This record gives sequence, C-alpha cells and structure tokens, in this order.
Amino acid sequence: MSAPVMRLRRPRWKDPRLIVGVVLVVASVLMGALLVSRLAETTPVLVARSPIVPGDPIDPDNLTLVEMRLGDQHDLYLGAIEAIPDGSVATRAVQAGELLPLSAVGQSADVPLRPIVIPVDSTVAESVAPGASVELWHTAPAQESGDVEAELLVERGVVRSIDEGSSLGMRSMAVEVLVPSDDLAAVLQVLSRDERLDVIGVPGAYGVTP
Repeated sequence: MSAPVMRLRRPRWKDPRLIVGVVLVVASVLMGALLVSRLAETTPVLVARSPIVPGDPIDPDNLTLVEMRLGDQHDLYLGAIEAIPDGSVATRAVQAGELLPLSAVGQSADVPLRPIVIPVDSTVAESVAPGASVELWHTAPAQESGDVEAELLVERGVVRSIDEGSSLGMRSMAVEVLVPSDDLAAVLQVLSRDERLDVIGVPGAYGVTP
C-alpha cells in the first residue's frame, strides 16, 4: 500500500498570514523610500560671508542663502533673513563660511563680553585674527633676582579687530579683544601700569588652526 502523497495548497488571498506579509513588505518599501527622500532633501540655510564676532549686529548683507542637506538638524540653523529678530547680535564667533546657528543669535544683553584694546610691540601670529579665540598673558617686570613671571589673565577672549598701526611705524599694533566681564578689572589694572600683555592664539580652539 503506497504512502499518502502530501499536496501543498495554493495560498489564498484571504489567508491572514499572506495579507500580513504583503503589508509588511509594502510598509518596508515605503519607509525606505521616505528615508531616501528625506536624506536627499535640501534645506535653505544662512551662511556667513565674513567672520562675525560676539556683539556684532547680524547684518543681512554679510549673509548668503544656500541649499544644504541637514537632515534632522535643520531646526538648529536659520534659513531666512526674515527669521532674524530685530536688533539681533552674535552671541559667539561665527566664522566665514559657517552656517548661522540659532544658538549664535541673541540680544546685546546676552553677550557677557567687553571690548578692550591691547597694544602689542610686535606682529601677532596668523592665528590671531578677527573671530579667533585667544589668551591674554601678563608678563610682570623683572624682580631683583632677575626672574620674570608670566600669568594667564584671560583664558578665553575673542579677537574683534586688529589695528596694524601706521605705515611709517609711528604707532604700534593694537588688538581689540572681547574679554569676559569678570576678567576686565585685572586687564585694566595691567594696562594702567603700562605692563606687558601678550595676545596668544589658542591652537585647536574654534576658528584657530594649530
């Protein structure tokens, strides 16, 4: 007597398992297409044409609009001139070519820095440029022992501008630096005594290359 033959039944469209499988495949395809579409989507965003330092007004003429793929980070940046509130200033340095983040836009009261002009005797390093992070070091006059002491007065200042002096060499170079309000008194005391202050670029800091 021969063994019974197993026959496979043709799947029916009314089979719940088949319906669930089809739904899962379709959903997977749609989600993949949506993800690819979102990754390829560009967003308008404002970019600085030249460096902007803390306290500077946000000037529309210094901004350009570009299309970029930002993905889920599009809410972190400004995408239109009209989105900039009236009276806005930069609350941190924004370098040329950098996207303008919302976190860098605020009002004057949001900038805890004060400008101070530092005279320097010699040419500063290339890393000391507008928008760069710098340190201010105070070198005290030599003691009777002949030792010279250097002290870090400002750990993180921001260069606002550089005055290279007259072409005839009658006036020394000066660097305008934005310093934290808490450090302002110490810097003014050193300047009032006509003692040496050095403006040192910070390698690896934002806007400064080693």
